[in-house]
Amino acid sequence: MRLQRIIIFSALLILACGGKTDSSSSKASNWDLDTSGMRPEDNIGDWLIIHELSDADKIHPQVSSGADAQYIESEIFESLLKQDNYTLKQKPWIAAEMPVVSEDHLEYTFKLRKDVHFSDGVPLTGEDIIFTLKALRNPFTDAAALRNYYINLAKVELVDGDPYTVKFTCSEVYFKHDLFIGGLNIYPKHYYDPEGIMDQYSFEDLNNLLSETTDNEDMDFSDLPAYKFADYYNSKELGRKPLGSGPYVLSEWITDDKLVLERDPNYWGLAAGFKNVGYVQKEIHKTVKDFDAALIGLKSGDIDLIRSLPQDKYQNQTNSTKFTDNFNKELFYIPSYSYLGWNEKNPLFENKMVRRAMTYLCDRKQIIESLYYGEAQIAKSSVYFKRPEYNDKIKPWPYDPDKAREILKEQGWEDTDGDGILDKMIDGVRTPFAFTFLTNNGNETRKQVGLIMAENLRKVGIKADVQTMEWSVFLNNVRDQKFDAIILGWVMPITDTDPYQIFHSSQAVGRGSNSISFKNKRVDELIELNRKEFDPDKRKEYMLEFQEILHEEQPYTFLYIPKSNIIYHKRFRGVTVFPFRPGYDPLEWWVPKQLQRYSESM
Repeated sequence: MRLQRIIIFSALLILACGGKTDSSSSKASNWDLDTSGMRPEDNIGDWLIIHELSDADKIHPQVSSGADAQYIESEIFESLLKQDNYTLKQKPWIAAEMPVVSEDHLEYTFKLRKDVHFSDGVPLTGEDIIFTLKALRNPFTDAAALRNYYINLAKVELVDGDPYTVKFTCSEVYFKHDLFIGGLNIYPKHYYDPEGIMDQYSFEDLNNLLSETTDNEDMDFSDLPAYKFADYYNSKELGRKPLGSGPYVLSEWITDDKLVLERDPNYWGLAAGFKNVGYVQKEIHKTVKDFDAALIGLKSGDIDLIRSLPQDKYQNQTNSTKFTDNFNKELFYIPSYSYLGWNEKNPLFENKMVRRAMTYLCDRKQIIESLYYGEAQIAKSSVYFKRPEYNDKIKPWPYDPDKAREILKEQGWEDTDGDGILDKMIDGVRTPFAFTFLTNNGNETRKQVGLIMAENLRKVGIKADVQTMEWSVFLNNVRDQKFDAIILGWVMPITDTDPYQIFHSSQAVGRGSNSISFKNKRVDELIELNRKEFDPDKRKEYMLEFQEILHEEQPYTFLYIPKSNIIYHKRFRGVTVFPFRPGYDPLEWWVPKQLQRYSESM
C-alpha cells in the first residue's frame, strides 16, 4: 500500500494526498458526523500535521534536549511501564506485570513480555535493558540531566540467566525508583552498540569511572572505550536515525522543514491487542519558525495542529466564523512555568539580594496582562500549584523599583561616572551593571518578556540586551553555562516533586540542568531527604521548606504559569485534553474514513 502523491502549491508544505479538502472554505456541516458506532481501529489512515517552532536537536531520549523531541520520542521508544493518560498511574507495558519490590525498596524485579520486538523485527530482551542502563551510566554520554535519577542504581542483571526477567539493585532508596526504572526508554543494543563496547564494563566499572571523571575533569579520557562509544552514541548522525519498539518509525527528516513518522504495521502492540497506539498513517512534524506563518498554514489546510499559540494571536486571530467552522480550540493549564535564570557564576548575580532586586524589577502582572491576556498566574516556585506540597503561603516579591534601587545601593551599585549605568568595583575592576538575556528564536513571548525587563532595568541604571538563538545552539549555551541570564521554562511533574535535577548543587557541573550554578547546603539536604522518604507527609514538609529557601534566594525569578492551548482540525476524533504537557496524546486521535484527507490506494 502506498500513498499517491499530488503536488499542493503551498509556500509552507508539499503534501501528498488522494483528494485534499480545502479546509479554509469548508463549512462546519462537513465535519458533523455521528461516530458513536465507529471504532478507531476500523478507521486507520489520514495524516496529522503538527506545527513545530523548531527542529528537534536529536531523536534520542537519553541525550536530546527540549520537550518537542520528547513528544516525538514517545512514539518511537517504549519503557517497561507506561503512565495511563486517565488515571495517571503506571501500568505494565513492555513489562508483563508490575515489578516485585523488596521490603527494603532496594530491589525491583521485572518480568518482560516475550512478544515485544523493535521496529526492525529483533526481539527486545533483558540484554537491551542492561545495555540501556550502561549507556546512561557512561559518564561520557550527554545524559547528565537524566543520569541523576539513576545515581543509586548499583547494577542491573538477568535473573538466573533468563533474558525475560531483570533485577535492578539500588545502593540507596529513592521514592521514585519504580517510576524512573519503569519509565526509562529502552534502546536496542544491537543497533546502538553494534561492536558490543559496553559489554566490557560492569556497573561497578561505570560507577568508578563516573567518580573518576567527576574528580578529574581535566584528565584526557579519549583513549577509553567508554569515551569512544559515547562519541558515537552522542553523534548527531545517530540522533537522526532512531530505532525503537514503538508504534511509529521515523521515515524522513528534512532539516528546518519536516520530520515524518509512519505507522508501523508490524508494531508488536497491535498483535497484543493494545488500544490507542496510533491510528493516523503519518504524523508529520512541520517546522515553521514563525507563529504568523504557522497560523496561515493552519488556515490554508497545510497544518492540522498548533499548540501554545501566543495569547494575542489565540485571542484575536482565531475567532472568525470560517475559522471556528473548521477548527476546535482548547485553553487549559498544564504543569509548566517560565522563569528568568541568573547565572551565579557571573559576579553580577552571585549575591541573593541583587537577584531579589532583579525580581523587584519584574512586573509580572503587566507581563501576564499584556502578553497572556490574563490567562496565566504568577509562579511562586518550581512546584505545580495543584500539588499538595505546593507552598501557597509564599507571597511573591512585588514589582517595586524603589525597593530595587534601595537594595542595589546597599550592595554598592551606584553610577560613579555619570554615564547612566550603575557600576561597582569587582575584583579591583570598575564593572558596569550590564548583561544580556539569552533566549530562543521563534518564541516571541520570551523575547517580549526580555524587552519588558530591559526597559524596567534601564530605568534604574542597568543595561540589559536581549539576544535570541536557534534552539539547539541556545540549549548548548545553556548546558555549557555560557550566558548571563536566560529566559526559559520547565515542565513540572504532576506526580510527587523531586527537584534534584534542577536545584541540587551536584547538577551544576557536567552539563547538568542546574545551569545557573545555584548551590545551597540546606537545599541539598532537603532534596536528599525528600528522595529517601516514602512518607508523603514528611516529603511535603521538606518541599515546603525547600520552596521557602528558593523564595529567599531567588536563583530564578519565577515568572508565570501560563494557560496553554491547542488548535486542531475538526475532522479529528478521540481528542482529550490531559493535565500534562503537551495536553494531548496524538496516539488516540483518529479520523472517520468519510473525513480523511489523505487516502491510500494500491
